Amino acid sequence: MARSDLLKKLFRGYKAGDNELFLEAAREIVEEERKKAHVVLANDLTRILDNGRPVTAVDMARALGPLPRDSDRGGELAEILYPDRFLADLVLSEDQRTTIEEILREFRQWEVLEANGLRPRHKLLFCGPPGCGKTVTAEALAGELGLPLLYVRFDAVVSSLLGETANNLRKVFDYASRGSWVVLFDEFDAIGRSRDDATEHGELKRVVNTFLQLLDRYRGQSLVIAATNFERALDPALWRRFDEIIRFEKPDRAQIEALLRLRLTSFPWSSATLEAAASRLDGMTHAEVERICLDVARRRALSGGGLLTEESFEQAIKRQERRQQALLRSRGTGLPTVDQD
Repeated sequence: MARSDLLKKLFRGYKAGDNELFLEAAREIVEEERKKAHVVLANDLTRILDNGRPVTAVDMARALGPLPRDSDRGGELAEILYPDRFLADLVLSEDQRTTIEEILREFRQWEVLEANGLRPRHKLLFCGPPGCGKTVTAEALAGELGLPLLYVRFDAVVSSLLGETANNLRKVFDYASRGSWVVLFDEFDAIGRSRDDATEHGELKRVVNTFLQLLDRYRGQSLVIAATNFERALDPALWRRFDEIIRFEKPDRAQIEALLRLRLTSFPWSSATLEAAASRLDGMTHAEVERICLDVARRRALSGGGLLTEESFEQAIKRQERRQQALLRSRGTGLPTVDQD
């Protein structure tokens, strides 16, 4: 319906005291704004209509129809999340933060760039070791933009049936095109492995071809992020399809200190304790440092608070080391532990 017709419908409902007609027109206006990628405005209008009730993942799913499902097993191929993380919650390198802030600015000015015959960088590849912040950075981007996170579940997308994995990918991209999201393809190497790999079969090569075509043709106003711990396994053609590649590494000593301050800000401690703790945590991933911080915070809170000591960290580090050893023994391998981002 044309915008003018929607406004007339809205005013007619108000004038006649027809609450049902008024709400119908109002919700049509909301959906029109959502399709234009004015997600923040659409969410604010929905909250007003629903007496301040926050927009939920259920609301989004209801507005866009049911999530796509695998034809064979019937499982949902993705899930809708509303992350509560922001850039202020992350410790990033200067280059990472600069690049991410530029991407956010370009996305927010999408219409300005299009008016000048340009498009923002919106297809991103996050790569690097596990536990170094790829997934949480995707969540923070969604939080900063006020967009839902469409998390693609590769355990559901990858099918044993011939041609079904490619079909599932088409369903995901079709669904994503109906709204504005941060679309996250986590563990992307599950479908993006090199077509030159002699150990891979023809079906996976067809899946890579399908993904390349879908990514090239995708015109939705969304950030599309692929994250992988094994970038060397990716097909070379995939690298060229992404507008920006951001690598995530283990934190250096300064970043570890920043993480400690960020995660343990409510507890007092001395500079000497901070430096000693950062030294002991050197070489760990972001996820490992955060897990140790949570351990320290929980135990300190239960003991009544007070000054953090080197002993507090030493105990938490030993618990983390025991956890790693248990995981290694369960796998029967000497390989490093794989942490979630």
